Amino acid sequence: MSVAFGGIVAFLFRGINILVGFLTLVVTANELGVSGRGTFVLGATVIGVVAAMSGGLTASTAYQVSNRKRDPGTVLVNGSALAGTLGALAVIAGIVAGEVLTGEPRAVAVSVGASAAAVIVTTVMAGVYLGHGALVRYNITLVLPPLLSLAAIVVTTVAFGRETPGAALWAFAAGQWLAVPILLATGALSFMRGMKFEGSLVTAMLRFGVLAGLSSAVSYLNYRADALVVERYEGTRGVGVYSIAVYMGEAVWQFSGSLALATYSRVGSATREEAIALTTRVMRHTLVILGAVCLGLFATADILVRILDPDYASAATALRILLPGVLLYGLAAAFSGYYTYQRGKPWASALVAGTGLVIDISLAFVLVPAYGINGAALASSIAYAAAILGALAILMVASRVSPTAIFCPGRADIEDYRALYRRVRAMAERGRGSTARAP
Repeated sequence: MSVAFGGIVAFLFRGINILVGFLTLVVTANELGVSGRGTFVLGATVIGVVAAMSGGLTASTAYQVSNRKRDPGTVLVNGSALAGTLGALAVIAGIVAGEVLTGEPRAVAVSVGASAAAVIVTTVMAGVYLGHGALVRYNITLVLPPLLSLAAIVVTTVAFGRETPGAALWAFAAGQWLAVPILLATGALSFMRGMKFEGSLVTAMLRFGVLAGLSSAVSYLNYRADALVVERYEGTRGVGVYSIAVYMGEAVWQFSGSLALATYSRVGSATREEAIALTTRVMRHTLVILGAVCLGLFATADILVRILDPDYASAATALRILLPGVLLYGLAAAFSGYYTYQRGKPWASALVAGTGLVIDISLAFVLVPAYGINGAALASSIAYAAAILGALAILMVASRVSPTAIFCPGRADIEDYRALYRRVRAMAERGRGSTARAP
């Protein structure tokens, strides 16, 4: 499967996630109001940090299956035991936070803990599928929970009229948990043959997962922490507006994530030289595709933002400021995949994200008081660019890769798109032939 075609297949599912995320944004923006949306975003940010950290468990699980060649069923049962324990701790943390906090944080603490627990539990199933190369099942695991959460939020806020951030977050939690038994019944149980519990495997997964999880959490904070600075100087209303620009910018990474995702299992099982060649190839495709997408977003930012509500109009400028950094940081997905699944060094991504986080927060405290959400966007854009360019410089030196191998598409890349065109055309011709033969 070519990189281009594999990326298209993965993006079909990512496209569903983009749509679900956009609809969730529309519903919460309109039903909760600007301030309510801001509170919802802050709660969702906590869930996102937990999701990012539990992504380390996904990476650990996938690494055991693809690189270490462990039995998927054994990895699934041992990983599930670990995830169940961590999920219980998340619920307990939410209950404790609900007792000690005040105001809006107190009202949403338990629902945030319940949501985080569900996210942790599903990560192991996702990791087994990713390491096994079962991309369709992996993507279903990513799509179903937010889809059910969206449905629950619509029922709660629109049908029942519970237009509060707390009610919306409880609905989010309900959707996440409803997905768990469905995912088990429709796929994960098929791996549970000949499985056995191994304490050493749990320990290895926990060790790898902690490193990968810290990396993911720092990466998540790298593009969300400035929202906390915005909240300090602009209030929850400012967070609500800024979150629109951030969401649209993050949506671009669905494309780069799709390209990288299509090659993770191959990168993990390939030789070092093959993995480097595949990683740089993904990076070149990423720049071509993200460049086109970012240009489109830059041109249509005002239209897209006004679809939501005139109150969010100022998010358009912030989005445009974010886009240059978003384009470059799209290369981080391929960089992370190489160091995590091939080299077994998830901490490398943490260093990149940590560098970006320090730059982002430092600049945000200077720029947000002066320029509001546009200052936050500028801080993020500079941080994204500086962090990934530094990481790529290290990769080029360590692996003896030239800048042209990363930034300049070649003949093989063009052939990828030609092969994609031929494959799509053949599929279309078969479809027309089937239609013509139908009675």
